[in-house]
Amino acid sequence: MKQLMLGVFWIILLALLQLFAPPCGNAQKLDQAPEFEMDDLRGQHHRLLDYRGKIVVINFWASWCPECIEELPSLNNLYEKYRGKGLVVLGISADRRQEAALKIMTQTHVTYPVLLDITGGVFIKRYTVIALPTTVVIDRNGLIRERIIGRADFSSAAFLKKIENLMQGLKQ
Repeated sequence: MKQLMLGVFWIILLALLQLFAPPCGNAQKLDQAPEFEMDDLRGQHHRLLDYRGKIVVINFWASWCPECIEELPSLNNLYEKYRGKGLVVLGISADRRQEAALKIMTQTHVTYPVLLDITGGVFIKRYTVIALPTTVVIDRNGLIRERIIGRADFSSAAFLKKIENLMQGLKQ
């Protein structure tokens, strides 16, 4: 119950911050993805800038979000299928405790890097995430190509075609 109330609190807080925060961007306008850097749960340092030239899928999630957890297997399958072909997947967790995120990563056998945004600096200040899960797809030039709010099936033919088109440099 406590986790559910905490989840509701975060959703309300993020919605209120959306009202007062400058917009992160609209994927249709192809805005530049906001830069960030932080460590993953294994202690490895990640900078978005280091992934320029690759397709980057950033998935914002939390351990108390059932829809977030439901989509992790298809996101991990996407990562495993395309990671050798220039695709990077970064999970960014809103959890306040590393143990909560690690538990879910272990249970769902996620192999891509998961970063912990304890302060909300990336969630709120950079990407203005208003709901979980939210996924942002970034092209090789660092431009936001798509923002998906809510649960997604990353193994769907439509999503895979978008990724393959981005990998081939085709216009969407």
